[in-house]
Amino acid sequence: MAGHCFDRRQLLAGAAMLAGSRAGAQPAPAPDDATALATRIRTGGASTREEVVAALDRAEAAQARLNFAVLIDRPRAINSLPADDRTPAIPTFIKDLNDFKGWPTKNGSRAFERAPPAKSNEVFVDAFAQMNTLPIGKTTTPEFGLMCVTEPLSHGPTRNPWNADYSPGGSSGGSAAAVAAGVVPIAHANDGGGSIRIPAALTGLFGFKPSRGRLAGQKTQDDPADLAVDHVLTRSVRDAALTMVALQGKGADGLGEAVPRLNGPVGQRFRIGVITAIADGSQPDAEVLAGIARTRALLTGMGHRVMDVPWPFAPADFARDFTALWALGAADSVQGVNKAYGADGVAQLEPLTRHLADQGAALAQADVQALMGRLASYRDAYNASFREHDLLLTPVLSRHAVKVGELSPSRPPAEILADMMRLVAYTPVQNLAGAAAMSVPIMQATNGLPLGMHFAGRRGDDARLLDLAFQLEAAAPWAQRLPPIWFGNRRS
Repeated sequence: MAGHCFDRRQLLAGAAMLAGSRAGAQPAPAPDDATALATRIRTGGASTREEVVAALDRAEAAQARLNFAVLIDRPRAINSLPADDRTPAIPTFIKDLNDFKGWPTKNGSRAFERAPPAKSNEVFVDAFAQMNTLPIGKTTTPEFGLMCVTEPLSHGPTRNPWNADYSPGGSSGGSAAAVAAGVVPIAHANDGGGSIRIPAALTGLFGFKPSRGRLAGQKTQDDPADLAVDHVLTRSVRDAALTMVALQGKGADGLGEAVPRLNGPVGQRFRIGVITAIADGSQPDAEVLAGIARTRALLTGMGHRVMDVPWPFAPADFARDFTALWALGAADSVQGVNKAYGADGVAQLEPLTRHLADQGAALAQADVQALMGRLASYRDAYNASFREHDLLLTPVLSRHAVKVGELSPSRPPAEILADMMRLVAYTPVQNLAGAAAMSVPIMQATNGLPLGMHFAGRRGDDARLLDLAFQLEAAAPWAQRLPPIWFGNRRS
């Protein structure tokens, strides 16, 4: 991952906030978010050693039920504790698509089972690990993060703490399960087509996808083919906002002012457009539509103006071209495996990965150039559509839940891809546009499962989305809602 410089003063300021040094902070949600836990440690209400050891115990117990981790490293975590027990070191996890020094990066793939330990940290991971956090292991992901569920053949399915028969989504499914089950209050995630927002929606978490180039370690230019961004999954808005403040980089093109240090709502009222149609013109399931309707009523009652708006391009064309771009990425990944491990390594890859890679490799250079032109036009049309509205509301997925096994990698890959692209009907456009977006856990389905609502803006709209998130957190608080499979030590 290409990096750029970030302001170390911002990082230290963010770490100080996480340590609880900012006066006038809002009362902590229950259970503790990362900010509240850091405050308790700093003021003597808890010790870092006790909290890290407790998180390790929770992780080992949760692993048996949820299969959320590929590595839990107790010895390293204990050896990495700060000398001062009142220096906060919030236990967390790193997603297993990113390098963390001393741990192998297996990419959710059987081809990487014998991968050597990474020699250095990726830029975002390094910055996040300096922010008063202490990584204690790595979380599960589908192979190369290519699927919206986390069921790699290398490791088996990760399960949802709200109901173990269901998926926590993907590709950041392991991190979502860890935070949702109370193992840790915050965990690393990344998003190349919805991979932060989808698991957040399915597990009742706050999932914020930053603008392209906003955070440390991310390219600064606005290239529509540069899809993925790193951030975190959290239970509270303030933990995500804190991370944004601490880790935002410098020099990203077209992003305007930096994200301000928000600890609560500014209270701006927005014009919010609503789209629910899938690419084929059909609608999402009844639970999703009911959640959208309730969200519209909530927003209107809060003083926002809500209106229906159309897709700014032909959504079926967009879905086709985004799939082609996804296939090019898979082809690059397979080439990397072939270079590192040869034909034997490629043979260990999942059928869907090879299927996508074959599609990507079959594209002629002229086809790729034409594809890139169309992708740029979708980005421009998306940005131009924000003339009559400020923000966008859509579902996160076309269905409110996905059972484990429905998208099993053992199914024929063409069937998986068709089902997945209909399910993931709303989130990829923000990756293409480099836009800020978020899943906010304000709704529940009638069966009690979480139902996140998806809000998006343009590239650079991070602060206004965070303002709306704080408003929604106050209007429809979710901190007290905990799943049946819960390992946290403060249930109230």
